[in-house]
Parts: sequence; structure tokens; C-alpha cells
Amino acid sequence: MLVVLPGLEARGLEVEESAKAPPPYSPIIASCAPKLPKNCGDEVKESVLGLEGSVPTAHCCRQLVRWGKTCHDAFAQLLVSREPGSQKSSILTNSKTIWEGCVDVEESSPIISSCAAKLSKNCGDEVKQSVLGLEGSVPTDKCCRQLVRTGKTCHDAFAQLLVSREPASQKSSILENSKTIWEECVEVVAQPPVSS
Repeated sequence: MLVVLPGLEARGLEVEESAKAPPPYSPIIASCAPKLPKNCGDEVKESVLGLEGSVPTAHCCRQLVRWGKTCHDAFAQLLVSREPGSQKSSILTNSKTIWEGCVDVEESSPIISSCAAKLSKNCGDEVKQSVLGLEGSVPTDKCCRQLVRTGKTCHDAFAQLLVSREPASQKSSILENSKTIWEECVEVVAQPPVSS
């Protein structure tokens, strides 16, 4: 039986029910494939395989980051399983380089850049640690006020960027933490500041 996955069918990339596709990756690829447009799947595949002059466009980089690291890593493993052993390390190196480059592109996207300019680095770090659920991490009242001034759209964009960088298993907790932190910070802003 042959299963063709949209967005990843460049140059005959198909997932077969056989030993060629490692079992741990097949279900992941099957769930990830429909989420990446075919043209971006082609660009990413050619770049990961190291075809000369192949670099994902900024648009496809943004799509890739939204696709998520788990999907990208599974895709790289699928490519490794289909190429000669001599290419394995270069595919994995290219995959890592492309992911990091695309994360940089996403971080420089207009919304992220615009939002980051409104939030101090210290406050950004506090919010990031809280959203990631690091024990004892809670934004200060001052940081909460800054966060709420940046707006919910910015907060949500930051959360989505964090989701894209972390394993898929952490997605729901990151989004839940993000929602909780936003609500708590809105409450802080609703209270008058404590005078000292």
C-alpha cells in the first residue's frame, strides 16, 4: 500500500508501509504533512538534502516554524531513512541549520519585531520562563503592566513562537500557561499600583 502525503511529495517522496519509513515517524509525518503547503515542503526537502542553491523562502520559513520542530525533525528523519548512509550526517546538519535559520526569520517577522520593541528584555525573559512553566517563574507586577501594554496580539504571537520551538508534547501546557499569565497580568493592571 502506498500513501502519498500532501506537501511532502516532492521528487516522489512518499511514505510506504514498509521498513523504509521508521515506525516512530510514520504517524507523526502522517499528521504533520497536511499542515505544510506542498511548495514549502518541496523547498524544505531540497534544502535539507543540500541541493545547490536551495534555501527556503521567508514565507516557507514562517510556515515551517508554525509547522513545529517535532514535524521538522520527523521529516528530517524520514529523509535520512531514504538516503544513503553517507548523507545521514549532512542531512541532519542541514536540517538543524535550516530550522535555526527559519526560527531567526520568524523572530524577525514584522509582528514579533514590533512587539519585542515594546517589551524590555528582562520582562520578556520573565514572561518566557513563566509561559514555559519553569518552577517559581511569575512575572513581576511591573512586567505584567508592560506585557498588557504590548497587547494580547503580541502576547499570543510570543506564545506561538515558543510553541514552535518546544516539543509538541509541551504545546498544550505552554498555551495554557500563556492564557493564565495573560489573565493574571490583566488582573494586576486592573488593581491600582501599591505606593511605597
